[in-house]
Amino acid sequence: MHSFLTILGTAGLAAAHGLVDSYVVDGTKYPSFDARVDMDFQPTVKRISWGSKTAGGPINDVNSADITCRAGPFVAPALTAVARAGSKIDIKWTDWFGNHKGPLFTYMGLLPNDDTKLQDVGFFKIDEATYDPATEVWGTDRLIKNNNTWTVTIPSDIKPGNYIVRHESIALHNSWMENKTRKTSGAQHYPNCFKVQVTGAGTAMPPTVKFPGAYHWNDAGILINIYYGPKQYISPGPPVYVGARDPPAGPAANVIETGALTGELAQKYAALRVAKNKGLMTAVHETAAMAGGGGCHWEAGADPSTMKCKATNPEDPARWAGFAQPVGSPLWVEKPGTAQRGPAPPKTFETWKPET
Repeated sequence: MHSFLTILGTAGLAAAHGLVDSYVVDGTKYPSFDARVDMDFQPTVKRISWGSKTAGGPINDVNSADITCRAGPFVAPALTAVARAGSKIDIKWTDWFGNHKGPLFTYMGLLPNDDTKLQDVGFFKIDEATYDPATEVWGTDRLIKNNNTWTVTIPSDIKPGNYIVRHESIALHNSWMENKTRKTSGAQHYPNCFKVQVTGAGTAMPPTVKFPGAYHWNDAGILINIYYGPKQYISPGPPVYVGARDPPAGPAANVIETGALTGELAQKYAALRVAKNKGLMTAVHETAAMAGGGGCHWEAGADPSTMKCKATNPEDPARWAGFAQPVGSPLWVEKPGTAQRGPAPPKTFETWKPET
């Protein structure tokens, strides 16, 4: 017997794949906030990331305050990572679902003080991994191939100080589902924010954008039907700040406290994490199948990480509606891509133009 789950997803399923597991900042590893465990664990754990009980699910409304660093209320970081300008950051996600295809973006924003609202911080983009139409490979495909890990380089010329690093994956499997009344697409945003003290002698202060504000719900890279062969991908938000990427100067910091647990506390934490995962698996397996859309299936009782995902529901393979790549839009092409076997975009959208 198989359990079948639509790619529209559930809160439980989203929590399983929308989390960052850990960060390696300039050679030092820090655990990330785990929404499944950290709010309940005692004694209170210390993290470099902003976290909350609901931090595992996606954000659909780009005009919501939650688009900044995910849904609050937040537990602010108790620790700050330290990195030399020009050093690298490895961001390790929990297992990402192969059919949740989309881009990866990384931003940095100078944090004037710890009382500054996240929505008041100005961010500049330092890295992006989007889409290669020649190979049909997305940023998330590259992420999965690299053991769910993405590496970025801190610009070597930026002004030293405390920064928020905002790393985001956008899952586009349902992004064609536009809602003009609510002004949303079906894109699922998974922003994760963590705090880093950047050292160095740089002076650059790149132009910035704020979240919300940087994205519009019908940007070409957010309201898009990836199953109808996009010939290009137009990134939302600002361009990547070029700046300098020189090697870091001097030795890396000797970090004393990272938030990692040891001894009996580490064993207690690991046991709680296993228990939470078992509860999550049970909830996912008991989810009823929904008509339409694509999805994942696996043997009942098996670990969801072994699932096989399809772009279309095998019980209803042609059910796609509400195309976000209508005739005349920047990404529309006549020939379907390899993942799309449904009807063509309706002709009624020939005069479609994005709203501003």
